[in-house]
Amino acid sequence: MNTSTLPRHSHLAHSEDVVSALEAQGLLDPARHEEAAGVLDAMAAGESPRAVTLRRVLAEVAGYVGAAFVVAAVAVFVAPRWLDMTLGTRLGLLVGTMVVLTAAGLTLVASGGGPRRLRAPEGALRRRLASVLLTGASVAGAAAVVVWLTDWAEQGPSSRDPWIGLGGFLTLAVLAAVGYAVAPTLVGQAAVAVGATLGAISVWEVVGDATALEIGVSVLLLGAAWLVMAETRVWRELLPARLFGAVLTLGGAQALLPDHPSWAYVTTAAVGVAGFVLYAALRAWPYLALGVVAVTVAVSEALLDWATGSLGTAAALLGAGVTLLVTSLVGLRLRRTPGPAEPAARHGG
Repeated sequence: MNTSTLPRHSHLAHSEDVVSALEAQGLLDPARHEEAAGVLDAMAAGESPRAVTLRRVLAEVAGYVGAAFVVAAVAVFVAPRWLDMTLGTRLGLLVGTMVVLTAAGLTLVASGGGPRRLRAPEGALRRRLASVLLTGASVAGAAAVVVWLTDWAEQGPSSRDPWIGLGGFLTLAVLAAVGYAVAPTLVGQAAVAVGATLGAISVWEVVGDATALEIGVSVLLLGAAWLVMAETRVWRELLPARLFGAVLTLGGAQALLPDHPSWAYVTTAAVGVAGFVLYAALRAWPYLALGVVAVTVAVSEALLDWATGSLGTAAALLGAGVTLLVTSLVGLRLRRTPGPAEPAARHGG
Protein backbone atom coordinates (compact mmCIF):
# COMPACT_ATOMS: atom_id res chain seq x y z
CA MET A 1 0.00 0.00 0.00
CA ASN A 2 1.24 3.50 -0.82
CA THR A 3 0.91 5.20 2.57
CA SER A 4 1.61 8.60 1.04
CA THR A 5 -2.00 8.67 -0.15
CA LEU A 6 -3.33 8.46 3.43
CA PRO A 7 -4.03 11.66 5.38
CA ARG A 8 -1.29 12.31 7.93
CA HIS A 9 -3.27 13.58 10.92
CA SER A 10 -3.13 12.63 14.56
CA HIS A 11 -6.36 14.26 15.70
CA LEU A 12 -9.47 12.20 16.39
CA ALA A 13 -11.55 14.33 14.01
CA HIS A 14 -9.57 12.99 11.05
CA SER A 15 -10.13 9.27 11.62
CA GLU A 16 -12.93 9.43 9.04
CA ASP A 17 -10.39 10.63 6.44
CA VAL A 18 -8.09 7.68 7.16
CA VAL A 19 -10.95 5.19 6.92
CA SER A 20 -12.19 6.77 3.68
CA ALA A 21 -8.70 6.55 2.21
CA LEU A 22 -8.44 2.87 3.12
CA GLU A 23 -11.80 2.26 1.44
CA ALA A 24 -10.62 4.12 -1.67
CA GLN A 25 -7.54 1.87 -1.80
CA GLY A 26 -9.81 -1.19 -1.65
CA LEU A 27 -8.25 -2.26 1.66
CA LEU A 28 -11.37 -1.87 3.81
CA ASP A 29 -14.94 -2.99 3.35
CA PRO A 30 -17.19 0.12 3.46
CA ALA A 31 -19.64 -1.87 5.58
CA ARG A 32 -17.04 -1.76 8.39
CA HIS A 33 -16.59 2.02 8.15
CA GLU A 34 -18.06 2.81 11.55
CA GLU A 35 -16.15 0.04 13.31
CA ALA A 36 -12.81 1.06 11.74
CA ALA A 37 -13.32 4.72 12.66
CA GLY A 38 -14.03 3.71 16.25
CA VAL A 39 -10.85 1.64 16.38
CA LEU A 40 -8.75 4.55 15.13
CA ASP A 41 -10.35 6.90 17.62
CA ALA A 42 -9.61 4.44 20.41
CA MET A 43 -5.98 4.07 19.37
CA ALA A 44 -5.52 7.84 19.19
CA ALA A 45 -7.06 8.28 22.63
CA GLY A 46 -5.06 5.42 24.13
CA GLU A 47 -8.16 3.29 24.68
CA SER A 48 -8.75 -0.33 23.90
CA PRO A 49 -10.74 -0.73 20.64
CA ARG A 50 -12.69 -3.53 22.31
CA ALA A 51 -13.73 -1.12 25.07
CA VAL A 52 -14.98 1.39 22.51
CA THR A 53 -16.99 -1.27 20.67
CA LEU A 54 -18.46 -2.50 23.94
CA ARG A 55 -19.34 1.06 24.92
CA ARG A 56 -21.22 1.63 21.67
CA VAL A 57 -23.11 -1.63 22.03
CA LEU A 58 -24.02 -0.81 25.62
CA ALA A 59 -25.15 2.68 24.58
CA GLU A 60 -27.48 1.20 21.96
CA VAL A 61 -28.82 -1.42 24.37
CA ALA A 62 -29.34 1.29 27.00
CA GLY A 63 -31.43 3.23 24.52
CA TYR A 64 -33.70 0.25 23.86
CA VAL A 65 -33.97 -0.63 27.55
CA GLY A 66 -34.72 2.98 28.47
CA ALA A 67 -37.51 3.17 25.90
CA ALA A 68 -38.90 -0.15 27.14
CA PHE A 69 -38.95 1.12 30.74
CA VAL A 70 -40.77 4.29 29.71
CA VAL A 71 -43.41 2.30 27.83
CA ALA A 72 -43.75 -0.16 30.70
CA ALA A 73 -44.15 2.64 33.24
CA VAL A 74 -46.88 4.27 31.17
CA ALA A 75 -48.64 0.92 30.70
CA VAL A 76 -48.52 0.13 34.43
CA PHE A 77 -49.95 3.55 35.24
CA VAL A 78 -52.64 3.59 32.56
CA ALA A 79 -53.85 -0.03 32.48
CA PRO A 80 -55.88 -0.03 35.73
CA ARG A 81 -57.54 3.27 34.80
CA TRP A 82 -58.10 2.62 31.10
CA LEU A 83 -61.74 1.56 31.29
CA ASP A 84 -62.61 4.56 33.47
CA MET A 85 -61.10 7.07 31.05
CA THR A 86 -63.14 9.05 28.58
CA LEU A 87 -62.65 8.60 24.85
CA GLY A 88 -60.87 11.93 24.64
CA THR A 89 -58.42 10.97 27.38
CA ARG A 90 -57.60 7.65 25.73
CA LEU A 91 -57.07 9.28 22.36
CA GLY A 92 -55.01 12.03 23.97
CA LEU A 93 -52.68 9.51 25.61
CA LEU A 94 -52.18 7.49 22.44
CA VAL A 95 -51.76 10.49 20.15
CA GLY A 96 -49.44 12.11 22.70
CA THR A 97 -47.34 8.94 22.79
CA MET A 98 -47.18 8.95 19.02
CA VAL A 99 -46.09 12.58 18.94
CA VAL A 100 -43.41 12.09 21.60
CA LEU A 101 -41.97 9.00 19.92
CA THR A 102 -42.06 10.69 16.51
CA ALA A 103 -40.30 13.76 17.87
CA ALA A 104 -37.63 11.63 19.52
CA GLY A 105 -37.06 9.62 16.35
CA LEU A 106 -36.88 12.70 14.11
CA THR A 107 -34.49 14.36 16.57
CA LEU A 108 -32.16 11.38 16.24
CA VAL A 109 -32.42 11.60 12.46
CA ALA A 110 -31.74 15.34 12.40
CA SER A 111 -28.81 15.13 14.83
CA GLY A 112 -27.31 12.37 12.70
CA GLY A 113 -27.26 14.47 9.55
CA GLY A 114 -30.61 13.58 8.03
CA PRO A 115 -32.08 10.43 6.43
CA ARG A 116 -29.39 10.19 3.74
CA ARG A 117 -26.57 10.25 6.29
CA LEU A 118 -28.33 7.64 8.40
CA ARG A 119 -28.16 5.20 5.48
CA ALA A 120 -24.35 5.32 5.57
CA PRO A 121 -22.52 2.70 7.68
CA GLU A 122 -21.57 5.26 10.33
CA GLY A 123 -25.24 6.07 10.89
CA ALA A 124 -26.32 2.49 11.62
CA LEU A 125 -26.73 2.94 15.37
CA ARG A 126 -28.83 6.09 15.06
CA ARG A 127 -30.85 4.53 12.25
CA ARG A 128 -31.78 1.50 14.35
CA LEU A 129 -32.77 3.61 17.36
CA ALA A 130 -34.76 6.03 15.21
CA SER A 131 -36.52 3.13 13.48
CA VAL A 132 -37.60 1.61 16.79
CA LEU A 133 -38.98 4.97 17.94
CA LEU A 134 -40.80 5.68 14.67
CA THR A 135 -42.20 2.16 14.51
CA GLY A 136 -43.44 2.54 18.09
CA ALA A 137 -45.08 5.80 17.02
CA SER A 138 -46.86 4.00 14.17
CA VAL A 139 -48.17 1.38 16.62
CA ALA A 140 -49.45 4.14 18.93
CA GLY A 141 -51.13 5.88 16.00
CA ALA A 142 -52.79 2.64 14.87
CA ALA A 143 -53.98 2.02 18.44
CA ALA A 144 -55.54 5.50 18.52
CA VAL A 145 -57.46 4.74 15.32
CA VAL A 146 -58.65 1.41 16.76
CA VAL A 147 -59.88 3.14 19.95
CA TRP A 148 -61.75 5.77 17.96
CA LEU A 149 -63.32 3.24 15.56
CA THR A 150 -64.28 0.95 18.45
CA ASP A 151 -66.26 3.76 20.05
CA TRP A 152 -67.82 4.59 16.67
CA ALA A 153 -68.78 0.93 16.08
CA GLU A 154 -70.35 0.55 19.52
CA GLN A 155 -72.76 3.37 18.73
CA GLY A 156 -74.03 1.83 15.49
CA PRO A 157 -74.92 -1.46 13.80
CA SER A 158 -72.63 -4.50 13.89
CA SER A 159 -71.71 -3.88 10.25
CA ARG A 160 -69.30 -1.24 11.52
CA ASP A 161 -67.18 -3.77 13.43
CA PRO A 162 -64.95 -4.88 10.51
CA TRP A 163 -63.86 -1.27 10.02
CA ILE A 164 -61.98 -1.43 13.33
CA GLY A 165 -59.41 -3.92 12.08
CA LEU A 166 -59.17 -2.36 8.63
CA GLY A 167 -58.56 1.13 9.99
CA GLY A 168 -56.01 -0.03 12.55
CA PHE A 169 -53.97 -2.25 10.22
CA LEU A 170 -53.94 0.19 7.32
CA THR A 171 -52.89 3.00 9.66
CA LEU A 172 -50.08 0.81 10.96
CA ALA A 173 -48.94 0.00 7.42
CA VAL A 174 -48.97 3.63 6.26
CA LEU A 175 -47.29 5.13 9.33
CA ALA A 176 -44.71 2.33 9.48
CA ALA A 177 -43.95 2.87 5.78
CA VAL A 178 -43.37 6.58 6.42
CA GLY A 179 -41.08 5.71 9.32
CA TYR A 180 -39.25 3.18 7.13
CA ALA A 181 -38.67 5.83 4.47
CA VAL A 182 -36.94 7.99 7.11
CA ALA A 183 -35.01 5.24 8.94
CA PRO A 184 -35.10 1.89 7.09
CA THR A 185 -34.52 -1.21 9.22
CA LEU A 186 -35.87 -4.74 9.52
CA VAL A 187 -38.15 -3.62 12.38
CA GLY A 188 -39.85 -1.07 10.16
CA GLN A 189 -40.21 -3.47 7.25
CA ALA A 190 -41.74 -6.09 9.53
CA ALA A 191 -44.29 -3.56 10.82
CA VAL A 192 -45.28 -2.67 7.26
CA ALA A 193 -45.61 -6.37 6.41
CA VAL A 194 -47.91 -7.05 9.38
CA GLY A 195 -50.08 -4.02 8.73
CA ALA A 196 -50.32 -4.60 4.97
CA THR A 197 -51.08 -8.33 5.25
CA LEU A 198 -53.77 -8.03 7.91
CA GLY A 199 -55.12 -4.90 6.23
CA ALA A 200 -55.51 -6.75 2.91
CA ILE A 201 -57.47 -9.48 4.68
CA SER A 202 -59.59 -6.94 6.58
CA VAL A 203 -60.69 -5.29 3.32
CA TRP A 204 -62.76 -8.35 2.46
CA GLU A 205 -64.31 -8.44 5.92
CA VAL A 206 -65.60 -4.90 5.28
CA VAL A 207 -66.88 -5.74 1.81
CA GLY A 208 -68.61 -8.90 2.98
CA ASP A 209 -67.81 -12.36 4.26
CA ALA A 210 -64.15 -13.04 3.54
CA THR A 211 -63.81 -16.30 1.60
CA ALA A 212 -60.72 -18.45 1.23
CA LEU A 213 -60.44 -17.42 -2.41
CA GLU A 214 -60.47 -13.71 -1.67
CA ILE A 215 -58.03 -13.97 1.21
CA GLY A 216 -55.71 -16.29 -0.69
CA VAL A 217 -55.55 -14.16 -3.82
CA SER A 218 -55.00 -10.97 -1.78
CA VAL A 219 -52.12 -12.44 0.22
CA LEU A 220 -50.62 -14.05 -2.88
CA LEU A 221 -50.65 -10.76 -4.79
CA LEU A 222 -49.21 -8.93 -1.79
CA GLY A 223 -46.39 -11.47 -1.61
CA ALA A 224 -45.64 -11.04 -5.31
CA ALA A 225 -45.61 -7.26 -4.89
CA TRP A 226 -43.28 -7.65 -1.91
CA LEU A 227 -40.82 -9.64 -4.01
CA VAL A 228 -40.97 -7.03 -6.77
CA MET A 229 -40.18 -4.32 -4.24
CA ALA A 230 -37.33 -6.44 -2.89
CA GLU A 231 -35.71 -6.90 -6.30
CA THR A 232 -36.17 -3.22 -7.19
CA ARG A 233 -34.47 -2.29 -3.89
CA VAL A 234 -37.48 -0.56 -2.36
CA TRP A 235 -36.63 -2.62 0.71
CA ARG A 236 -33.11 -2.04 2.00
CA GLU A 237 -32.97 -5.38 3.86
CA LEU A 238 -32.96 -7.67 0.85
CA LEU A 239 -32.80 -11.10 2.49
CA PRO A 240 -35.69 -10.48 4.95
CA ALA A 241 -37.73 -8.91 2.13
CA ARG A 242 -37.27 -12.01 -0.01
CA LEU A 243 -38.23 -14.23 2.90
CA PHE A 244 -41.32 -12.13 3.69
CA GLY A 245 -42.41 -12.25 0.05
CA ALA A 246 -41.81 -15.98 -0.22
CA VAL A 247 -43.82 -16.71 2.93
CA LEU A 248 -46.69 -14.49 1.76
CA THR A 249 -46.90 -16.04 -1.70
CA LEU A 250 -46.82 -19.57 -0.32
CA GLY A 251 -49.32 -18.65 2.41
CA GLY A 252 -51.66 -17.08 -0.13
CA ALA A 253 -51.60 -20.20 -2.31
CA GLN A 254 -52.26 -22.44 0.69
CA ALA A 255 -55.12 -20.22 1.89
CA LEU A 256 -57.15 -21.56 -1.04
CA LEU A 257 -57.01 -25.09 0.39
CA PRO A 258 -60.22 -25.14 2.52
CA ASP A 259 -62.64 -24.13 -0.26
CA HIS A 260 -60.67 -24.76 -3.46
CA PRO A 261 -58.20 -27.62 -2.88
CA SER A 262 -57.49 -28.28 -6.54
CA TRP A 263 -56.70 -24.63 -7.17
CA ALA A 264 -54.53 -24.66 -4.06
CA TYR A 265 -52.42 -27.53 -5.43
CA VAL A 266 -52.03 -25.89 -8.82
CA THR A 267 -51.29 -22.44 -7.41
CA THR A 268 -48.80 -23.78 -4.88
CA ALA A 269 -47.00 -25.74 -7.59
CA ALA A 270 -46.93 -22.62 -9.78
CA VAL A 271 -45.40 -20.65 -6.89
CA GLY A 272 -42.75 -23.36 -6.57
CA VAL A 273 -41.90 -23.22 -10.27
CA ALA A 274 -41.67 -19.44 -10.05
CA GLY A 275 -39.29 -19.86 -7.12
CA PHE A 276 -36.99 -22.07 -9.22
CA VAL A 277 -37.09 -19.58 -12.09
CA LEU A 278 -36.17 -16.71 -9.78
CA TYR A 279 -33.39 -18.77 -8.23
CA ALA A 280 -31.97 -19.55 -11.67
CA ALA A 281 -31.96 -15.83 -12.49
CA LEU A 282 -30.84 -14.36 -9.17
CA ARG A 283 -29.06 -17.17 -7.26
CA ALA A 284 -30.80 -16.16 -4.02
CA TRP A 285 -31.39 -19.08 -1.66
CA PRO A 286 -34.85 -17.94 -0.41
CA TYR A 287 -36.18 -18.61 -3.92
CA LEU A 288 -34.67 -22.08 -3.97
CA ALA A 289 -36.23 -22.79 -0.57
CA LEU A 290 -39.57 -21.48 -1.85
CA GLY A 291 -39.41 -23.73 -4.90
CA VAL A 292 -38.53 -26.87 -2.94
CA VAL A 293 -41.11 -26.31 -0.20
CA ALA A 294 -43.95 -25.26 -2.51
CA VAL A 295 -43.56 -28.10 -5.02
CA THR A 296 -43.17 -30.69 -2.26
CA VAL A 297 -46.25 -29.43 -0.43
CA ALA A 298 -48.34 -29.30 -3.62
CA VAL A 299 -47.46 -32.85 -4.66
CA SER A 300 -47.97 -34.27 -1.16
CA GLU A 301 -51.35 -32.59 -0.67
CA ALA A 302 -52.60 -33.63 -4.10
CA LEU A 303 -51.62 -37.28 -3.60
CA LEU A 304 -53.08 -37.34 -0.10
CA ASP A 305 -56.35 -35.94 -1.41
CA TRP A 306 -56.70 -38.02 -4.55
CA ALA A 307 -55.70 -41.35 -3.01
CA THR A 308 -57.63 -42.90 -0.10
CA GLY A 309 -56.81 -44.65 3.15
CA SER A 310 -53.33 -45.96 3.86
CA LEU A 311 -52.61 -45.88 0.13
CA GLY A 312 -53.11 -42.11 0.19
CA THR A 313 -50.70 -41.63 3.08
CA ALA A 314 -48.08 -43.86 1.48
CA ALA A 315 -48.52 -42.13 -1.88
CA ALA A 316 -48.14 -38.73 -0.22
CA LEU A 317 -44.97 -39.76 1.58
CA LEU A 318 -43.55 -41.34 -1.57
CA GLY A 319 -44.47 -38.31 -3.61
CA ALA A 320 -42.86 -35.97 -1.08
CA GLY A 321 -39.67 -38.02 -1.08
CA VAL A 322 -39.43 -38.21 -4.87
CA THR A 323 -40.22 -34.52 -5.19
CA LEU A 324 -37.52 -33.59 -2.69
CA LEU A 325 -34.98 -35.69 -4.57
CA VAL A 326 -35.93 -34.19 -7.92
CA THR A 327 -35.94 -30.62 -6.62
CA SER A 328 -32.57 -31.22 -4.94
CA LEU A 329 -31.12 -32.40 -8.24
CA VAL A 330 -32.61 -29.38 -9.99
CA GLY A 331 -31.12 -27.12 -7.34
CA LEU A 332 -27.69 -28.70 -7.70
CA ARG A 333 -27.94 -28.42 -11.47
CA LEU A 334 -28.77 -24.73 -11.20
CA ARG A 335 -25.97 -24.30 -8.68
CA ARG A 336 -23.41 -25.59 -11.16
CA THR A 337 -24.76 -23.50 -14.01
CA PRO A 338 -22.95 -20.15 -14.28
CA GLY A 339 -25.28 -17.34 -13.37
CA PRO A 340 -25.17 -13.62 -12.69
CA ALA A 341 -23.36 -12.48 -9.58
CA GLU A 342 -25.65 -11.66 -6.69
CA PRO A 343 -26.22 -7.91 -7.04
CA ALA A 344 -26.74 -7.23 -3.36
CA ALA A 345 -24.65 -9.70 -1.41
CA ARG A 346 -24.10 -7.19 1.36
CA HIS A 347 -27.81 -7.08 2.01
CA GLY A 348 -27.89 -10.72 2.94
CA GLY A 349 -29.35 -12.10 -0.30
